[in-house]
This record gives sequence, structure tokens and C-alpha cells, in this order.
Amino acid sequence: MKPSSYLVLLLCPCLGGSAELPQPRHNFIVIAHRGNHAHAHENTLTALQHAIDAGSDYAEIDIRRTLDGHHVLMHDRNVERMTDGHGQVNQLTLAQIRKLSVRDTRRPQIPADRVPTFEEVLTLIKARINIYLDFKDGDRAAVARAIRDAGVTSQILVYDGIGSVPEWHRVAPELPLIVSPPDNLRKPAEFVAFAQKDHIEVLDDSWQTYSRETVTALNRAGVKVWPDIQNDHEDDAYFNRVLAIGVNGVQTDHPETLIAWLKQHQLR
Repeated sequence: MKPSSYLVLLLCPCLGGSAELPQPRHNFIVIAHRGNHAHAHENTLTALQHAIDAGSDYAEIDIRRTLDGHHVLMHDRNVERMTDGHGQVNQLTLAQIRKLSVRDTRRPQIPADRVPTFEEVLTLIKARINIYLDFKDGDRAAVARAIRDAGVTSQILVYDGIGSVPEWHRVAPELPLIVSPPDNLRKPAEFVAFAQKDHIEVLDDSWQTYSRETVTALNRAGVKVWPDIQNDHEDDAYFNRVLAIGVNGVQTDHPETLIAWLKQHQLR
């Protein structure tokens, strides 16, 4: 399929939902998974800076709450995989986490880094890049306050489970939400009804969840589709297959490669 044949879908305005998405700079949204972690350790300020430098529209990050009530970046429940420490994030104090070195034994060539706080992230990204906030654990109201205090409400999209949507609507109705649809949805109308029922602005999940018909129906209802495409072989053929279904953006492990492809096809 030629790029021009699906440009109409990429340009479809978001008409539904109860909160405004961050203002896009590009027609197609590129989301750097866990920051741009191909060049730095995931969920670090360095990875976020690489996402900014790459020209990504969003950086996806994961946050969890420490034992003493602070929020830090960490994907896993425990710190073993990405640091030299041990224990679960919610059983460690911020001071203990501050002492850890972030490292990946599979990539020893990348210098050690540190675990950032959520507040440090908000300072770094202000007016520079949007955040796709994967909320793993913590205090939703406190996270919303931190976002407001930092003055970056217009740069944040929150990912959480569908069961937590009512709480987000209560504590932060101004923040747009992205969720994964349940596995039992089949027809385009079922996806639309799911998103509209809880005023969801964006749907996530594997790109293979969606057909072109489903994406078209969601876009017409004002719902964006930004699936996950993380893959060891993100190349031209892969991007062609993904974008052929008309999605409005993707989360990728290789933002520079995708951005170069989009520019080549005059989609950015």
C-alpha cells in the first residue's frame, strides 16, 4: 500500500474523549519505549534525552512508588534486572534507591546510570517532549499533583488498567488516558463501544490486534490507535505492514529508524 493511501487516516482529528491529547507536532506519533533505550539504560534521564534528541513525539516511562512515598522510574517490581541492588521498589526507600547503579549486564559497554525520580523527569521534559506515563504502582492523586505542580499537564498521557480509569477521571480529569482493549473484542463496533464507554482517548495493544476496519471506525469515533510494535527487526517491510492498517502512531524500540522511514515516505 502506498503511503498516500492512508494519509487520510493519519490526519483524522480526535473528536471524542473527555481530555485533550498533547498537541502533536507531527501527523504520525512516534513513542520511544522506556525512553530511547537502544542508546542508554531504560527509564533513565539519559534515555529520555536520547528520545528528545531523536525527535520522538513521546517517551514512554514506567513509574512506581517507593516505601517512603516517592515515585521513581522502574519497569519491574524489583530492582534486580536493571540495577546492582536487590528488593522490590515498594520496599525500598528513596535514599536506598538513590544508592543503586542502573546497569544492564547484557550491554556492559553502556555506562552505569541512576534511577531518576518522577519530579526529575518532569523537569527534564518540560516543553521538550511528551510523556506516555505507564503507571505501574503508586498514588494516582500524588502523581497528578506532581504533574500540575511541574506545569506539564498538557504534555502527559497516562496508561493504566481499565479498572483504574474511574480514579484517573476523579483525580485528574484533565489528563487523557490510553488503555489496552480486552481480548474478547472482535468487531469494530465493539472496540468503539469499549473506548466510548469510559471516555478513552487512545487505545494501545499489539498492532496485530487491529484491522484497518477497526482503526477506521475508532478514528471516526474520535479515538486514536497507538499500538506497540517493539521488535528486534523493525525495518522497512515491518513499518509498511504496520502503517497499512492506518494506525495514528506507534510505540517503538527504534525511534530513529522509524522517524527516518517516515521522512523517506514524506510522512514526517
